[in-house]
Amino acid sequence: MNSVHDFRGQLLREDLYDISTKNYVDQVKDKKPVVIWGSCSTGQLVYELFEKFGISENIEYFADNSPNKWGTEQNGLPVLNPDEVVRLAKNNPDVYIIISALHQSDIYRQLRSLGIEDHNIDVQGFGLARGYWTYRQETPYRIIEAHLEDYEKVYSLLEDERSKSVYLGILNYKISLDNQYMADISSPPEEQYFEHDIIRIKSNEVFCDCGSFNGDTLESFMNHSGGAYRKYIAIEADQYIFKELNDKVSSNGYESVQTYNVACWNEKTILKFESDQSSGHITDSGSISVAADTLDNLLKDEEITFLKMDIEGAEERALIGANEIIQKYKPTLAICLYHSLEDYYKLPLLIKKLNPDYRLFVRHYKDRVDVETVCYAIPKQ
Repeated sequence: MNSVHDFRGQLLREDLYDISTKNYVDQVKDKKPVVIWGSCSTGQLVYELFEKFGISENIEYFADNSPNKWGTEQNGLPVLNPDEVVRLAKNNPDVYIIISALHQSDIYRQLRSLGIEDHNIDVQGFGLARGYWTYRQETPYRIIEAHLEDYEKVYSLLEDERSKSVYLGILNYKISLDNQYMADISSPPEEQYFEHDIIRIKSNEVFCDCGSFNGDTLESFMNHSGGAYRKYIAIEADQYIFKELNDKVSSNGYESVQTYNVACWNEKTILKFESDQSSGHITDSGSISVAADTLDNLLKDEEITFLKMDIEGAEERALIGANEIIQKYKPTLAICLYHSLEDYYKLPLLIKKLNPDYRLFVRHYKDRVDVETVCYAIPKQ
């Protein structure tokens, strides 16, 4: 097992936030024409970075895989379809395509299959722009430096070298905004929550899905379990998404699935909630009121064997509200870390505090983008 000294030695010691931004801007300032592949909010992050540094005139097009975007405009620029991008590249060998989407690896493979040369494709700009706008108030290095001993402790608790590489890669990306540090740390996205070398689904599984969205994890669970399980409990706070969830359960004829429209929290209360497609979240400025409760209250008669959480930053409170379940039943845990930089140390240490009888692993499921990072906690037996 690597020592604390090894952790400090591998963690970048200098805050490269501004340096990386300047280097990237210098790299792309003479690129033209620039195509931002990914319209709406993801592409907008890159556009606004170019705008801030006075090079937005280099951007001539957006592009997207969604047919309802084709022929529209964003920031006064046309949104191209893939065939139009191919024609543009054939007529202009200097075209520079910045992949500005969460599914970077998929789009990269798509562009290469369409004949776009590697030197015409940028996989760095989106990660840098996303980090730049996320951390413009307080740079990640300052956060990590202030809690270095906590990050070190988590690192020392991780069970395998893969977990350590993932953990360091993400922290170094956040310090530097250089997503090369995340180049080889991703697992296949279809294994999220069900990592093959960590997770074994049991035939009597009672799976609790906190942040079930529209049933995407439910579908994945059914595929991985082969339909052999005791019960599936799906909890979704967003009342609009909750309807989609129930529609999916009904249309697929899933059996032994119980759904709750409630927010997972550390007390029984009413909270403000903001509905936002796949990232609805608790916020004081929310326009919707939702019922909230602890898992210990909600599921007090259930012997939970597997607990998954992806609840947009409410994981810490929800884990506290599942204290009795975690201590009594020691379910396998799959808890998302990526909603805040502090969660990378807070949540693993909280899990060990709630029940020391866990082995910790970390895996990541988005190539070069710092989302979909999961901490697995496996009972020692």
